[in-house]
Amino acid sequence: MMLVTGGLGMIGAHTARALVDLGHEVVVTSHRRAEVPSFLAGKVTVESLDVTDRDAFLALAGRHDISDIIHLAGTIPGENPVDFFRTDTTGLLNALDAARTWGVRRFAVASSLGVYIGRTETRWHEELAVPTADLPHFIIAFKKAVEPLTTHSLQGTGIQPVVLRIGSIWGPLMDPESPFTTSRRTSVPYSVVRSRSRCTPTTAATAATHPTPGARSPC
Repeated sequence: MMLVTGGLGMIGAHTARALVDLGHEVVVTSHRRAEVPSFLAGKVTVESLDVTDRDAFLALAGRHDISDIIHLAGTIPGENPVDFFRTDTTGLLNALDAARTWGVRRFAVASSLGVYIGRTETRWHEELAVPTADLPHFIIAFKKAVEPLTTHSLQGTGIQPVVLRIGSIWGPLMDPESPFTTSRRTSVPYSVVRSRSRCTPTTAATAATHPTPGARSPC
């Protein structure tokens, strides 16, 4: 069974739908949202979970046989970046702890296309080194940190880390409070918000569950 944290959010819900379409059993977690989108109704198991609660997170394994984790849960930053970093880092570390404790096959986590900010190329791809650069938003800074935290946490465990460098998002279930709802509501450069990406929920789900060694991921 696939676990999708934040599975009733925009990216999470569409990823869960893609996984179901691929024939997987899916359990999604949600903390703030309770309404299940019509396209998921009756097709996934929903668990109410605050991912910062380690004991509650680990208890999921007592109710579900989880083989893979797609960690997409996250918060919207307020004025204090420390509060945001503390909350989302705690959620990430609890998810990684669960992955290690349960011995899952793969752990996929949402990063951002914004990690390439500072590269001068007009087409970004995975072979490019991630530069050291000033980043325009808390979320992008956190997503950049997510990558080494994930890979180092899973090193030597046999669990395959999958980093999803997600591009711009738009559509049903978009959080109206998101700083990325429109380019005018964020300090992220317009070129970053509008960057072209072939990463869709289906390709993200496929990358998370059936990664091909040596192949470039569009995510």
